[in-house]
Amino acid sequence: MFLKQDPSIVPQTSLNISAKLIASIKILQLSAEELEQLAAVEVRDNPAFEMEEVSQCQCCGTQMKDGICPNCGTTAGSRAENTPEWEDYNEPGVSSSEEDDYDPLARVESLESLEESLLSHMRTMVSPDDFPIAEYLIWNLDSHGYLQVSVEEAAWTLRVALEQVLHVLDILQMQEPVGIGARDLRECLLIQLRWFRELGSPQPLAEKLVDKYLNQLGEHRFAEIAREVHAPGSHVRQAWQFIRTNLTPFPAHVYDASASAGAGARAHTTLVRPDVVIRRVETGFEAEVVENKKYLFRLNPTYNHLAKHLDRQQSSEEERQHIRHYTSRAQFFIDCIHQRWETLKKISDALVEYQCEFLEKGVRYLVPLTRGELAQKVGLHESTISRATANKFVLLPEGRTIPFDEFFDGSLRAKDTLRELIASEDPRHPLSDEELAAELAERGLVVARRTVAKYRESLRILPSRLRV
Repeated sequence: MFLKQDPSIVPQTSLNISAKLIASIKILQLSAEELEQLAAVEVRDNPAFEMEEVSQCQCCGTQMKDGICPNCGTTAGSRAENTPEWEDYNEPGVSSSEEDDYDPLARVESLESLEESLLSHMRTMVSPDDFPIAEYLIWNLDSHGYLQVSVEEAAWTLRVALEQVLHVLDILQMQEPVGIGARDLRECLLIQLRWFRELGSPQPLAEKLVDKYLNQLGEHRFAEIAREVHAPGSHVRQAWQFIRTNLTPFPAHVYDASASAGAGARAHTTLVRPDVVIRRVETGFEAEVVENKKYLFRLNPTYNHLAKHLDRQQSSEEERQHIRHYTSRAQFFIDCIHQRWETLKKISDALVEYQCEFLEKGVRYLVPLTRGELAQKVGLHESTISRATANKFVLLPEGRTIPFDEFFDGSLRAKDTLRELIASEDPRHPLSDEELAAELAERGLVVARRTVAKYRESLRILPSRLRV
């Protein structure tokens, strides 16, 4: 066989990604805060770029006109009904009436995550050599506060002694919320009971029940447990009642609840600026991109004039290159921003049309929708939809701010119905996950029992045997 190789020209098509497309994608996926920071850097570094921030209503995001919001009537020095009392968030000694353009959101304390709080405490509790172990353990906690990796795996991964990992884990389990860092439910409850003992309120029977009879306890086999521990049945029931009332199987949720409610020594308040505002109008609803009204980006007039008349000027080549570079850079940045706004507007308009009943009647009328389906509707790629909606929020006509992700969360309707079913159940005979699945099916929501369990956990609702 004879093989001969001859060069030949074959036409092929290939996709070339331009620098503008890359920059547009990067800017599209930025959050509002990140975009503001990027624009501030551009203002600092580019003399041909100018940014003006327009005064907006703190209640609905509408541009203020002569100090009055044309949408809700709020004035610059007042607040509308059902909006937070901003002076409650002021720093001591700062009066909200000192300046008309005082921005209350600038002084709101940001919410510290559970991981950040634990890292801050552990940094002072362990040695610098042990802190990497603490970091590894903390970042391997699940959403309920349980440790997802074994201590053996942690020791092998970090190349440290097992005793060293156990020592750091013991310190982590001493932190609040009580029960954090447990490896299973039994250890979580025992940590909390140990905390009661250290406070001078020991519960020896409850500790014994959790340690030895947790499964039987969950199955309400009180008579059997009473015989084995040689204690009256009433005492076993009292210990069980103490466990149900004072202990939690989800310690991380306690931190979330205290943070949002301002419980404990620290009170947190988180306010989210919406990226899109949906308003009710005569013809239905309309969406408005807040940034489009909030910011005015433009070329510096002097640089713009010089760029248009370069050929007529008596200037050096270096000066002409300087003007061309910065004006083209500024125009490039402005074009990317406008592309971001157009994309957000297109997506928001499509969502308003598609989820009109949800906006009108509530979450029970949320139409199942995927990002892929929306991408086909608006003529964009699915990845573009994902980037455009990531870390962005929408202010609904009812005054509630939600993430864009909720428009694509088909589980919200089922979760809302599930919450209603459990709230109306007979407290003496709570519904099991299988019974809840059957009830949902009768209402047109067909979900598996395991899915019901997952939804119930996300709603922080205990299983039926613990809701008695």
